[in-house]
Amino acid sequence: MSLLMAFTGCTSKDTKGETSAKTSIEDIVPPERLSKGEDEVSIMTFNVENMFDNLHDNGTEDYAYLPRAQKGTAEVGEFCMKVKSKFYRDECNFKDWNDEIVAFKLSQVGKTIKYIDHGRGPDIILMAEVENISILNKLVDTQLQGLGYQTRVLIEGPDLRGIDPAILTKFPLKGKPVLHIIPYKDENPEQLKYAKRSRGVIEATVILPNKKELTVMAVHFPSQANPTAWRKQAVEFIKTKILEYEKKGRATIIGGDMNITATEEGRNGYFSKILSQAGPVSHLVGCDHCKGSHNYKGEWSFLDVMVYGNSISKAGLTLIPESIQTVITPDNSLHGSPLRFDDEKKEGVADHFPLYSRLKISSSKKK
Repeated sequence: MSLLMAFTGCTSKDTKGETSAKTSIEDIVPPERLSKGEDEVSIMTFNVENMFDNLHDNGTEDYAYLPRAQKGTAEVGEFCMKVKSKFYRDECNFKDWNDEIVAFKLSQVGKTIKYIDHGRGPDIILMAEVENISILNKLVDTQLQGLGYQTRVLIEGPDLRGIDPAILTKFPLKGKPVLHIIPYKDENPEQLKYAKRSRGVIEATVILPNKKELTVMAVHFPSQANPTAWRKQAVEFIKTKILEYEKKGRATIIGGDMNITATEEGRNGYFSKILSQAGPVSHLVGCDHCKGSHNYKGEWSFLDVMVYGNSISKAGLTLIPESIQTVITPDNSLHGSPLRFDDEKKEGVADHFPLYSRLKISSSKKK
């Protein structure tokens, strides 16, 4: 589970679309800064924070995200009783994740996606915290209908809570998607057992409008509750994967929630010293006016990151650094920080801001 910060809610925007006390107009990213030209491709990372349906998936600990009417069973009660944190134990026992709440959650996620490109949404979305392909399909079919998201990729991984990275794109799929399981190592056998239940890296190759291929990967690294060594191993894994594909002439972009705080980056240089070897790192080359994508106890961090492999030119792509931007909308922010989804107050979207960027794309026509 990623680090979470609770916020108190105010009012949302009114029917005229004017911002209220929830967040100031200065914090909102103008839609025109999130619009692409005809010769551009847009891509966004988005940790959607617990995008669950309300059915139990066998083998996962998704009990908090069930309707209250289904929480009276011995199975649910036995699990919830073992949860050490009172907050999460109460959530497990009493949260009412009913059909209405699921629909509202999807509508809030959909609003954020449609904030991009004047309602059309980005071409590629690298997602984190999606429970299964069913809820991903429901998001597209109910909230993003008609926007062209023809490729929806999620492969069930080993995460205990049942959340996975996913890929949503308007471009057609080439070949079969792959789920890479990061081969974590830990001298502590008990810790290693949990490391092996960490989320994998989902990979898909798509055909761009210029008929060239682009491989994209969505990640969600172990949270700050886990050893920093695990995140280092994850960083090394994807760096190696990008460089491996570069040697094969494959264009690659990786993005998602890497759970690396500003403090951890300052100590270890996971972005500046390791990932930058594989290609430009989003917030190191752009997002000049961004504070970060996540705020925890006053510390801003870029937990959400994209790495544009050195070989993206093989797909006819050129990064536009000045396009890199955190997505701050009237619905997903409170006083300029991410506003978590609150099923009781009916507000918020997620505890992370999405990260957006554009790339120039060469024409498929021969000169």
